[in-house]
Amino acid sequence: MSEILQNNCKFIAKDNKTLADKLLEIEADKNIAIDTNLAGEYNLLIDSIPVHSLTGAVTEAKDIAASVPHNDYGTLHIIYGIGLGYLPDEFIQSLKGKVIVYEPDVQTLAFVLSVVDLSQNFKTGRLFFASDKNELQNLLYSLYRYKSNATFSFLDYYKANGRDFNEISAWLKREIILIEHNYDFQVNNSRLFFSSTLKRLAEKYNLKKLVDYKDSLKGVPAIIASAGPSLSKNLDIVKKYRDSAVIFCVGTALGTLYKNGITPDFANVIEKVKTLQHYNLPFANDVSFICEQFSEPSYLDVPFKEKFITNSLENDDARWFLEMAEEPFVDFETKGTVAYHALYCAYYLGCNPIILLGQDLAYSDGDCYSKGSKFEDLECIFDDTLQKYRICVKDFEKFKNAYCASVNWDEEKKTEAVKNRLEKLNANLVTVEGQNSNLLPTDAVYSLFIDYLQDFAARYKNQRTLVNASVGGALIQGFDTLPLEDAIKKYVSPSFDRNTAMKAFYNTTQTSGFDINKVKKNISQDIKVMKKLFNIMLPARDELKKVLLTNEAELTEKILKNITEKYAKVYADAVNCYMLKHRIIKMLMVKEYNVVAYIMRENPVLNDFTTLKQLAFAYYDYFRYGVWRLNVTINSLEDTLNELENNL
Repeated sequence: MSEILQNNCKFIAKDNKTLADKLLEIEADKNIAIDTNLAGEYNLLIDSIPVHSLTGAVTEAKDIAASVPHNDYGTLHIIYGIGLGYLPDEFIQSLKGKVIVYEPDVQTLAFVLSVVDLSQNFKTGRLFFASDKNELQNLLYSLYRYKSNATFSFLDYYKANGRDFNEISAWLKREIILIEHNYDFQVNNSRLFFSSTLKRLAEKYNLKKLVDYKDSLKGVPAIIASAGPSLSKNLDIVKKYRDSAVIFCVGTALGTLYKNGITPDFANVIEKVKTLQHYNLPFANDVSFICEQFSEPSYLDVPFKEKFITNSLENDDARWFLEMAEEPFVDFETKGTVAYHALYCAYYLGCNPIILLGQDLAYSDGDCYSKGSKFEDLECIFDDTLQKYRICVKDFEKFKNAYCASVNWDEEKKTEAVKNRLEKLNANLVTVEGQNSNLLPTDAVYSLFIDYLQDFAARYKNQRTLVNASVGGALIQGFDTLPLEDAIKKYVSPSFDRNTAMKAFYNTTQTSGFDINKVKKNISQDIKVMKKLFNIMLPARDELKKVLLTNEAELTEKILKNITEKYAKVYADAVNCYMLKHRIIKMLMVKEYNVVAYIMRENPVLNDFTTLKQLAFAYYDYFRYGVWRLNVTINSLEDTLNELENNL
């Protein structure tokens, strides 16, 4: 075995041991060789085809590196194909950021890493390797940072001969969008989710835990009813086969079912904003409610049959909620979409088959929502003048009243809100593959949801029969596309009795719920920590405010350098001693923390007025928002303790 390969694999193993082990065990049996090109440079031949330019491999690599659209320290440069290492070497030498080489042919990779010593590039800590999607995905998630960009580069050889080039390039585009969406979601929404979690927190600890009911509907057919257009088209069939499955209904589709005389078994709501008008309906006392800890709490005033809470571990507020009660972390997912939440609830309870309905995830036939939903007046049409799809409303006043039903705004503000919503919807229009290999218009966020559902199917289709009865909508790979009636006839036993199944569900033996004494003890400890940090941040905020705002016109590079050096220490203490050790502090300060980290990452040397001023004001934002949020959170948690005490 080549000593060069062993050395290269030592570096690869630090981040991808699976690949390193694979490379050390491989036996080359492929037609791979090294020749020279017209410039006298070494060239790689695979099946006698040259991989690099015949006139200049180094020049080729330099030209590709010079053409990348992003070149920041946080950039992730993904290269398809190892070649003889010219491209990754040039990227490491001339570009900022990290370099990930994706080479699906492990025999080629093993050959090249046996003859090309990349140790100096590895020592920069910026070079990584992957040979399949899972390895690449793991690297992307571990290396992505706040405001990271991504580039995708390749040699012409790989575009023509890469065995999965088209597949991986399309997958990579979607994956980067997903990672950006998830990361930005956590950074920008963590505090907002936690703020919503704190609302009526004491009452939420009195709800039943859905995790106590695992597999209690094992083998029971389930329909996930969402508010897409296909729901309206299937209402008669849902009525006909009402007792052939339990129904999990997302909040926005409840009105449609109610108006058509259909009572679902469960209502799923995970919205942070008040959506009471969607689910406060006369049949509520026959429906069980399932929410997250961050769900807006007006549902607590609705007389549902039962109220259950789930805690999806994708969000820190869920982990904090469970930590306060010293409850174990049980895997649960929502992906930020209520339909996925309902799907996962059905999966977790053991339902089989699971049938999606109204999950069109595309604007098929011009309809954006099902008939009877609050937003039925939204439609997607093809504008012949603009030669593109656009979203509009059939009845502006009707839609405005529905859209603004939960807010007390004047008519002008409501009109502005609707116009802004329409503008945003149109800006986010994209096309996705339909079930007939056609292209359908949809929202960019819906296209992400398609990926979430396809990922769900990839992981769980061996455990469940998954059917998409949202006929006419987007293609969801991994789900069997069937009309609803056909799906029920094919997969549901005629002898199934929904009433018996639901009776058994409600009789399921469960644990005693949350331990309120543990909750009180741990919340009290968090309050003490926050008060200590408050006393550290308050004087820092006041002094920075005085220096930066009162005398902003008199700031000099020297003054800025002095205060950034001074408050770098205070900031480091706040981060290392509090934020990184206490989840509650992390949730409150994660956005401002990432802004400071981004400035420092992109400016390794702080030696100019503009950068020093940016950093000084970033420190100020960290301390001033910290003081305000700590104060609000302390008061809220002290109220929670009083409520818990009074309820015992």
